[in-house]
Amino acid sequence: MRISRALHEHTHKLEQAVEGTYAGEGSDPRVKLLAEALNVSRSADLELGRINQAARRVLLTLQEQLSKGGQVNAHASPGVTAPRPSPTAPAAPSDFEQERNVLTSSIVSLERKHSELETLYEIAQVLNSTLKFDEVLRLVMDKVIGVVGAERGFIVLVNPETGMLEFTIARDKQARTIGEGAFEYNISRSTVNNVVKTRNPMLSDNSHDPTKSMMAYDIRSIMCAPLIVRGNCIGAVYVDSRVKANLFNEKDLDLLLAFCNQAAIAIDNARLFSKVNEDKQYMDNIFASIANGVITTDAAGMITSFNNAARYILSLDPVKVVGKHYREAFQVLPQVGLVELLQRAMQEHGHGTIDVDSVIPGRGMVNLELNVSSLRDQGTHIGMALVIDDRTEIKRSKAETKQIRDIFGRYVHPNVVQQLIEDPRALNLGGETKEITVIFGDIRGYTRLSEAMAPEKVMDLLNGYLEKMVEAIWNQEGTVTSFIGDALMAIFNAPLAQEDHAMRAVRAALGMREAVLEYQRNRPPQLQVSFGFGINTGLAVVGNLGSKGHLQNYTAIGDVVNVASRMQGNASDNDILLNRSTFIKVRQYVRVELLPPMSVKNRTEPLEVFRLKGLA
Repeated sequence: MRISRALHEHTHKLEQAVEGTYAGEGSDPRVKLLAEALNVSRSADLELGRINQAARRVLLTLQEQLSKGGQVNAHASPGVTAPRPSPTAPAAPSDFEQERNVLTSSIVSLERKHSELETLYEIAQVLNSTLKFDEVLRLVMDKVIGVVGAERGFIVLVNPETGMLEFTIARDKQARTIGEGAFEYNISRSTVNNVVKTRNPMLSDNSHDPTKSMMAYDIRSIMCAPLIVRGNCIGAVYVDSRVKANLFNEKDLDLLLAFCNQAAIAIDNARLFSKVNEDKQYMDNIFASIANGVITTDAAGMITSFNNAARYILSLDPVKVVGKHYREAFQVLPQVGLVELLQRAMQEHGHGTIDVDSVIPGRGMVNLELNVSSLRDQGTHIGMALVIDDRTEIKRSKAETKQIRDIFGRYVHPNVVQQLIEDPRALNLGGETKEITVIFGDIRGYTRLSEAMAPEKVMDLLNGYLEKMVEAIWNQEGTVTSFIGDALMAIFNAPLAQEDHAMRAVRAALGMREAVLEYQRNRPPQLQVSFGFGINTGLAVVGNLGSKGHLQNYTAIGDVVNVASRMQGNASDNDILLNRSTFIKVRQYVRVELLPPMSVKNRTEPLEVFRLKGLA
């Protein structure tokens, strides 16, 4: 009665869970397992009820028979001794004894069935206590060994991918794990293979149709039953004994088969649960690693997921967000407009995308693209998904690219502009002190040309010369910082570092001289011009100079620039002059002529100047 009452209460609890609390989650493997446990409990509850009724009827009949026997003895005549049976004559069993024997046998049978049902019920409870695959296998094996009294037990399962039988677990009667070698070498594999193939249980001993392995390994008794679930054989349970022959009988086999029916469901559910967990972990990893912020809610607007990217983008702690309504969770970021966007999606059950430029505490100004979608299942609103694309770095990069192009597109070769775009960190527009080499060059004869030609013709002619000069500077990746009438200024080693900046400046000057001479070779003498160049190397401050937000130039300022300008002003026609600081860096690559000391404005000491004659 105690077992029956406990089983009945357990069944009632399962009914409340499966058909009430979790009625809408039938696809969850854990709920499926509860439903299967409910079916087993109902069947066991019904069978126990029948057994109890039968037992009551038997006991009632037995009590009536005993009562009748007492009345017969009480009505016997006093003083009359009942005849004694002859010692040599066999005693004929009375009808009462025969009936009592039958009833006793029925009671024993019912008690055995009751015990078997109790065992199956306890097994069901044990198997349903966990969904961990390895633990389920261990519980299955230990329980079956204990129920049938086997020496060893093995579980083999069919690999779903290869279809091959694989060793899974082996245990002995002391609940210890047996190594895989026992499975491979000293059990009856033919028995296991045959049971899985035919799906029929098998019972044998080494005196009745023994297998070769039984003879080889001196196995006395074997019992094996298939594990079948939803019409598929997923493996087998094998038990044996090397000590006692005829250990198992048909009733043990029936009990093992009933046990395997429950075990197969538990193993399959544990396997499915393990697969679901693997899939969930895989999806969780994807969810956590994607760059976009992803936030989901249920139908009521409660936040159900909030990935790491969303945590960074919005600077919000998922612990303080998940499980809360979106209005409460995002009220700290009214400037972003998340509440209004989600509310509109919930009311209209639609989709929407907006771009937001906003300040987020801890991050500063950000640019976000917010995409919200209403989630529906067969027309029913089940929640919302918000995807946040953080475009802050992209926008910042585009702004940097535009700034670099605006500043340097006019001054340096496109290849240098591209290098600056690819590595903006190499650029310091705020100003820095570094060693540079400066070229100043001008075209002589501008006044003569302006007197003999129309102004637009003079401008075209000067632009033609200057274009050739700029091309020569760009070929050496120099930076043209300014045009001053008929003169220009260029620097090397800025904005990008150039170890050979002095030599690049020398080659650029030679290239300008050759380009100008070639350009005017076929022009009439009255349109030909001369030029002069000054080259100096030293420290200067380089960076953006001008009115912020209006007009700025990337240039250099300092004494090194002034000296180069003074040298250019003192250069004879078509000469390239090098200051000593430049000559020291290129002396092994050039041919020069030392000039007399040159005095220039604002310098107390004369300059040591060299005329460049060519490359060595």
